[in-house]
Amino acid sequence: MEASAAMEAMAAIEARAASCAHCGKQLLAPKRCSICKQVPYCGAECQKAGWKRHKKTCGPPLPLGEVREKVHEATHAYDWRGVLKWEGRMEELMEGRPDTYRDWTLNSFGKAHDAGYRSTGKSDHALAFIRLGMRRVELLGTLERFRHQSTVLCSIAQQCIVLGRRQEATAYFQRARDLGAQHGFFSAESQACLGLGRLALREGRHEEGLDLLRNALVASTLTESDESIHELNALRYLINALFGAGGIDELEPLVPRHREAAEVTL
Repeated sequence: MEASAAMEAMAAIEARAASCAHCGKQLLAPKRCSICKQVPYCGAECQKAGWKRHKKTCGPPLPLGEVREKVHEATHAYDWRGVLKWEGRMEELMEGRPDTYRDWTLNSFGKAHDAGYRSTGKSDHALAFIRLGMRRVELLGTLERFRHQSTVLCSIAQQCIVLGRRQEATAYFQRARDLGAQHGFFSAESQACLGLGRLALREGRHEEGLDLLRNALVASTLTESDESIHELNALRYLINALFGAGGIDELEPLVPRHREAAEVTL
């Protein structure tokens, strides 16, 4: 009986747990909006900061099924502002759902934040993208979707670069590269090497950067998909780097190859 009561108590705590709709902090006993009684916050400061977004949907709570429908419609219409209107109920949308659906939901809100950063330049969108991306990485590992996992890691690394967090970006790119090498996903390895190479060049490590870009190009030719975008990207950055370093002999045969890859891609 005591064990049963303890389990019930833990279940009650977990049911009340949520993430702050503004800063994303995990909360065991969140304070909720006094109007709709739905959206969780750390406290008054986060509620005030998040009001501009939340006021668009604040009111008598809609049935969860209706909210889910609205998020689906907005996602398929690439209406990212429409998706973010419902971010306060994201945890509800995922509760009790299969991991594949939870991944879709996190991806949808992540894309919305990526679009938000591109249109506003506000770092809170980039930070939200990273936070949601890391949850996706964990889920994709559980689902053994390692190719997608490595792609998400590269996307997180790019957002870290945007925020000036190059050391973290390097770690995420390296993890993506290791996954690609481990599971034979050359497109992932190419994308990760490209990111690592560009970072090395920015930091003045020219020979290392060139070697990484060469590795990205080689991996792009072994990619498991028919997409030539990986080869095109690797060629573009390698050509630019060689031109800057005066590597004309190596550069010459790459130019017509870049032209061919561009024609195939377009």
